[in-house]
Amino acid sequence: MISIGFTGDFCPWERIEEGYSASKCERLFQTVQPFFEENDLNILDLECPLTTSKNQINKTGPHIKAHPKTAEILNYLNCKLVATANNHFKDYNLDGMKDTYESLKKHEIDWLGSGNNFKEASKTYFWKKDNLKFAIINVTENEWSTTYDETPGCHPLDLVNVFNQIQKAKNCADFIIVIAHGGHENYELPSPKMKKWFRFFVDAGADTVIGHHTHIISGYELYNNAPIFYSLGNFCFDWVGFRNKPWNKGMLVRLKFEKNQPVFFELDFFNQNNKTPGVFLMNKKEKEDILSHVL
Repeated sequence: MISIGFTGDFCPWERIEEGYSASKCERLFQTVQPFFEENDLNILDLECPLTTSKNQINKTGPHIKAHPKTAEILNYLNCKLVATANNHFKDYNLDGMKDTYESLKKHEIDWLGSGNNFKEASKTYFWKKDNLKFAIINVTENEWSTTYDETPGCHPLDLVNVFNQIQKAKNCADFIIVIAHGGHENYELPSPKMKKWFRFFVDAGADTVIGHHTHIISGYELYNNAPIFYSLGNFCFDWVGFRNKPWNKGMLVRLKFEKNQPVFFELDFFNQNNKTPGVFLMNKKEKEDILSHVL
C-alpha cells in the first residue's frame, strides 16, 4: 500500500521566514513532521515564489514571496514535490519563477503545474512506487498567473484540456490525482460550480481530487467511490491580522492506494500561525469541533 500526503497553501514568509532564520524548522513544525515522515510522497501547494526579486507583475491584490532558503523547510517535512499552479506563483514574474525552480532543484524537490510555457506548465507528472504508477495533474483557476501560449505561467483550469489529459493518463497510470486551486476565498462551502467541476474530473477518470485556494477548510465527499476534498485550508500562511480565525486552521490528508482497490483516506487537523508562529496539531476537542461543524 502506498501513502501520499497532502496539505494546503504554503507561504513561508513573515514570522516563519524570520523564525526559520533564527531557529530552523523543529520549533515551527515539530508536531506535524511525523505525518509527513510516514508517507511515501508528500505534496503541498507552494503558494508563493521563493525569490528575492522585486519585479512584480501588474495585478490586483497582494504580491507575496519568501526567501529561496526557506525551501529547506520542505526537506524537513519530507516533501519532494510541490504544486505550483496557483494565483500567486507568478507574482514576481519569470524572475521569481526561475529563482524558485533553482531553489527547488538545489534541494532535490520536483514541481508541477507551472513552466516556461503552456506545454511545460500543463505537463502531467508521473510518479512510480513499487508496482503502482500515479499520474498527477495540477491546475488553477484563470487569474494573473496562467498561460495558454509561449509565455511563462501556471496551468489553467480548462475543462476540455483537463478531460483530455485525464483520458490520456488513464492509458498509462494506475491512479490519477487532480490537484485544483480554486473556489471562493474565505468561504467554507464549495460553490455549485466547483462541485460540478470536481465531480466532472472524477467522471472523466480521476481517482481523487484535492482542492485548495479558499484559505479555510471546506468539506469533502465520496463521489463514485472517489474522495473529493474541496479545500484543505492553509498549511502555513502567516498573515498580520489573522489570528484564531478559520484562516489559521488546516487539514492534513493521507491517501492510501492499493492496486484495484478504492482510495482510502485519513485526516488530521492543525492550527497555524496564531499568537505563536508555526504549525501545531489540534487537540482532540478541536478536531471533533472541526468534524462536526465544517466537514
